Formats: sequence, C-alpha cells, structure tokens
Amino acid sequence: MSSDVDIAARTADLAIADGTDTAAAPTLAPHLTDFPRLPADRPARVVVVGAGGMGGWWAREVVASDVAELVGVADLVEGAPQRVIEQSGVADPSAVAAGTDGVDLAFELGADLLIDPTVPVAHHPVTRKALHAGIPVLGEKPVTETLPEALSLVAHTELTGVPFMVSQSRRFFRQVRQLRSFVAAHGPTVLTSAFFSLFTEMEGYRRTQLHPLLRDMGIHAFDTARYVMDADPVAVTARGAQPEWSVYSHDATVTATFEMSDGSLFVYNGTWNARGLPTYWNSEWRIGAQQGSATWDGTNAPVLGTEDAEETARLQAAVDAESDPEPDQIAASLIECVSALREGRTPMCEVHENLLSFAMVEAAVASVDRGERVEIDDLLEQARVEAIAAETDPRARDLMQSWSSVREALAAAQ
Repeated sequence: MSSDVDIAARTADLAIADGTDTAAAPTLAPHLTDFPRLPADRPARVVVVGAGGMGGWWAREVVASDVAELVGVADLVEGAPQRVIEQSGVADPSAVAAGTDGVDLAFELGADLLIDPTVPVAHHPVTRKALHAGIPVLGEKPVTETLPEALSLVAHTELTGVPFMVSQSRRFFRQVRQLRSFVAAHGPTVLTSAFFSLFTEMEGYRRTQLHPLLRDMGIHAFDTARYVMDADPVAVTARGAQPEWSVYSHDATVTATFEMSDGSLFVYNGTWNARGLPTYWNSEWRIGAQQGSATWDGTNAPVLGTEDAEETARLQAAVDAESDPEPDQIAASLIECVSALREGRTPMCEVHENLLSFAMVEAAVASVDRGERVEIDDLLEQARVEAIAAETDPRARDLMQSWSSVREALAAAQ
C-alpha cells in the first residue's frame, strides 16, 4: 500500500462525455475545512478506542498502513488493549500505550486521529468528547445508536469544526465505483435492487438487538445505493419476518422498498435465516437505468449492458481491464480520512453526508414496527425534536433549533 494512494483522487470527477469511462466515479467538489492540516511528512498518530473484534481489525490495518501509526489502544475491559496491541503486528508492542479512556489517551499522546469501533451505544459519548477535545474521529457504522443522537453529533461537529467521518467501508470497493460511473453515464435509474442471503447465528448483542439485520447489514446496502444511484431517500415501506428456527429475538429477515429523490425505487431484501446458495457480504445487485442496466454478484467485476452491442463490449472490456490491486474496505477508509486531514478537505462519508444512510435504517425499522409507509423527512424532524429535548449543551440545542429543516442543514454543510 502506498502513502501516495489517495482514494479521493481515484473518485474525482473525470470526463465521461462518451459514456465509456467506468473508472471515474463522479463526486461533489471537495469542501475545504478550517481545521489545521495534518503534516504530510509523517504518518497520522492513531488511537483505537474499543478492543473488541472490530478494534482488533482496525489496529491491524493501522499497523499495516503507510499513512498511519498505532500509538494507543483503549478499552474498559482489563487486559483487552494489551491483547489487541500484541496481536496487531506492531514491531514493538511496548511502544503502544494502553488505557481505559480513548479520548483521554489520545489527548495525552497528541494523537492526530481517534478511531472508534466501540459498540454503537458508546459512539455518541466517545465522539462528542473527542470533538470537543479537538481530536478528529473516524467512527465505525452506525454513526450512533439512535437518530436523535446522530443529529446531536452533527450539531457538535458544526460547533467544534473538528472532522468526523463514518467508515462506510463498502463505498471503497472498485466495483461500487464502477457502478456509480455507469449510472452517471447511463442513468437515471428506475429500479435498483440488492439481495443479501447468508445463514449466520451471531453471538453477542445482536442475538437480542431489535432489528439486527437492518441495523448491522442494511446500512451497508443503503449507503451503497445512495452512492451508486446519486440519490437520497424520500420514503420507505418495509416488512420483517422471524421464522421459528431463528436464534435472534427480533427479525433477521427484511424486505424494504425505498422511494428515492430522483423518482426511482431501491429494493432491499436481506436475511440471516436462509440456508444454501449464500450471497457475498456485499449482496447481489441489479440496476436498471434509462440507457442501460448492470448486475454485480458482490465480488467480481460488474456486468454492464446497453442496447448497443459495441458500446456494451467496450464498457465491459474497460471494467474487466481494471485489475491492479488497490486498498478497499476499512484500509481505504483510513486512507481517505488521513488524506482529507492532510488536504484540509471534508472526507467522503463525513457525518453530514452519512446521516441519510443511517436515516434509511431507522426509517425501515419504523416502517416494520408501524406496518406502514414512513417518510424520511418526518422521521428526521421528529428525531430533531427528541435531540433538542435530550441535548445538555445549550449551544448545540440552539443550533439544532435554528435549522430550517434537517435535510437542508445536512445539504448546506456538504
């Protein structure tokens, strides 16, 4: 992996006038921030807070990266940080500090970045404390446990001016970028579907979590759909199922149909309860657009098609030719975050841009619970009321009250 690799550069706007460039994924122009830029002549000093399975994965990726170095790991469980440090692959485990409070540890060590793969219920207090300590945060999905807490963090990000990125790691697959480029050249879309089926009986909190499939897996597909389609959610109708053989206390099988801002539909079907013929973790995709269609099995190159056989062959050849190794998943999230800090720009998946992906999850949950269609803006505004009522910082409370609407506040910051 090269420190010169810049995921943002790979996804910058490039000309697609002839409709054949599937490598370029169009994005909004980078928004520059006032936060001090990270020096480019050294790796970013990183503290990981949360020493569970994801914390261990993040620690290993930091150690393997050329853009970052692991300086600390924190967890409330005695001995857990030391275990993660020892298993991270770092050359000198004794040089990496351990602690119980990740923000305090990051502040003491002068860390440039706090990575937060704690359980969702801890995301709000950890991130809020880090932002007010002036420490940028790269958080695991979901942004928080609840939508009101997520809006609170949007407000605290605006108050402090400290960068906060959510690691939506699926965006950084080459194939997702290729699909986005194809849609940009051949859209708009009319119908997009993602099908996920994998029999799994997870241990831990997911056994008793409300709507575990939606909250653990749905967020990946929902964020991918927004990115590929370049559209945002308007409303959703969702239903859940809980077969008698399921080990989960709540539904781990869900179907959801989203109405999108461009007038198209996005349909998600997901289950942890069906045996045989599993999909990949990325789901199986089919995209129908005005000038062409595409399918993706979740791991290999997308299959593209138009009504012009020559154009189809040219497009497919271009996609198939892209085979050079490149970072993906959380390794690419780390590169994107550090690159943005060095360049003084807003990273992809910054909290304002990410929040609508989380809102899709919570809207689908609400639709399952209520048995009715749910409008996203209604859910956002109700969450704002709850966020204001719960907020203990008067400045954040006043800021949320000043928004003309949640959707407009999110758009204004991007």
